[in-house]
Amino acid sequence: MKEKMSAIKILKAIISGDILLLMGVHRLFPYILYVFILGWVSIWMSYKAEQTMTLVERNKKELETLKIHHAQKTCEYVGLDRISTIEAMLEEKGSEVKAPVKPADIIIK
Repeated sequence: MKEKMSAIKILKAIISGDILLLMGVHRLFPYILYVFILGWVSIWMSYKAEQTMTLVERNKKELETLKIHHAQKTCEYVGLDRISTIEAMLEEKGSEVKAPVKPADIIIK
């Protein structure tokens, strides 16, 4: 018959570090190791997911900045698209280039 462990025996096992062997936990070691690995993988995957979400948020902010920059450049381009504006800019710079009065007669390849 299995005898009950006395308090003194348990205390001695705790002090010497043999309590786990006394309780028979060594038979469950593969399962304990499996649970530890599952926990570690879960924590690691959560960390990687958090890093990915941080990167996504950073890229969203950068995308918004680039959209604003693109809108500004498009507005500038539309302003420069008018011939009168271009002619005024050329005159400001002292260029002799003018818009053609009549279309080209000969097109050279």
